[in-house]
Amino acid sequence: MAQSGPPATDDQTGTRAHLAALVGIALPLSISQLAEMAMGTTDTALLGTISPDAVAIGGLATSLFFTTLATFQSGLGAAGIMMSRSLGAGRPHEVPGQGTNALLFGLLLCLPCAALLLMAHSLLSALHEPPIIVDQTSRFAKILLLALPPDLLVIGLLRAALPALGAQRLMLWTMPIMAVLNGFLNAGLIHGWLFLPRLGLWGSAVATAVTGWVVAAALMILVWSDKATRSHLRFARPDWPGFAEMVRLGLPMTMAAAAEILMFQATSLRAGKFGTQALAAHQIAITVCATTFMVTLAISQAVNVRVSFWLGAGRGDQARRAVFVAVGAVFVWTLICAVALHVCAVPIARLYLDTTQAGSLAVVATTAGLLRIGALYQIGDGLQVVFAGALRGAGDAVVPMVLTVLGFTVLGSIAGGWFAHSLGLGVNGLWYGLLTGLATVAVLLAIRLGVMMGRLSRGEIPLKQAA
Repeated sequence: MAQSGPPATDDQTGTRAHLAALVGIALPLSISQLAEMAMGTTDTALLGTISPDAVAIGGLATSLFFTTLATFQSGLGAAGIMMSRSLGAGRPHEVPGQGTNALLFGLLLCLPCAALLLMAHSLLSALHEPPIIVDQTSRFAKILLLALPPDLLVIGLLRAALPALGAQRLMLWTMPIMAVLNGFLNAGLIHGWLFLPRLGLWGSAVATAVTGWVVAAALMILVWSDKATRSHLRFARPDWPGFAEMVRLGLPMTMAAAAEILMFQATSLRAGKFGTQALAAHQIAITVCATTFMVTLAISQAVNVRVSFWLGAGRGDQARRAVFVAVGAVFVWTLICAVALHVCAVPIARLYLDTTQAGSLAVVATTAGLLRIGALYQIGDGLQVVFAGALRGAGDAVVPMVLTVLGFTVLGSIAGGWFAHSLGLGVNGLWYGLLTGLATVAVLLAIRLGVMMGRLSRGEIPLKQAA
């Protein structure tokens, strides 16, 4: 089976080979993540056949669940980085122990993740949501808790590990099926179709949980049926020093993800204060931008295992080339997205709205304005996430986490409030705050990455211990 990077031979380390390897990892990951997004879209559409309240309750609970899940899944990326480094260094015997460490780390991450979901009632009450929304959303979230073990401990762990093992194609085979299965189960359990019980609103939550378990089982069967992957992911005794290293790398990654997600969630809450039209425009625009971001995120996840592999192999020159190729790929992708969002802002907004309804044209205009601001931050957002991925591949997670927290939760939030209220720009001002935070973090991480690349070129980093 192919590893996360090719052997260190001159004919396989050119720019074209690096680009092919990057795309080979990023494409299945992006499709996997887009399939997960499609689940949320399907849930919302089917809940809309019940009532607007069902959409609000299910959408709020599902958003809370998947946002919390994504935050803690990011910490498991440390497992892929460490596995890739060991394979690059020619130490495949370390991988099974790292897999066991990742499982233990995932169990550890389940605790705060579950606690946050169980606190949904208190969190929503603190945000002054209507009592009926609070009660039913917290009940919906508790049902979704059943999906936490498969989504975090199996799907999340394998999403981190399989690219390092060159087995990312297994995600490509299963995750699109996840979206389709979720749609069928949602329709069946909500309305009692396909000989399934009619559970109404709660059927959507049950469908999401069942889908998670089915896909997790399918992934485990595929892993077990592949001899090379099975040999790497067999159960082994924990390596406690390695576990401590995984925690030291994974926790800052989790905190950095939380900082970015918190900035966007806070912006969504603040957008509601400018009225329902502003909130609707914000939700549409953020959905569009999040969709394009899935490709960028996949490239970031790919570059961290690529960099880690080459540093483990003692090839700092190839680690630098892997970074340059990833940065170039992200720049091209985000530039295309930025141009498309700017030029097609109005047609995109119209796709989400019935313009014959009262007030829809105003929402279209506001959405188009937000999409044009989103076009500006596409490049900054893409670059900051790929810079962070490269730094994590080199084992540098704490400083990027600090820079991310400062840039997102401090500067981005403060700037958004200033633009929105002091300058009177309303919801557009909140988006200028997002732009400010993302651009600032991109610059700070670029400086940090430049320092690391300089140290690599001067031989100041002991390569096989770099990650």
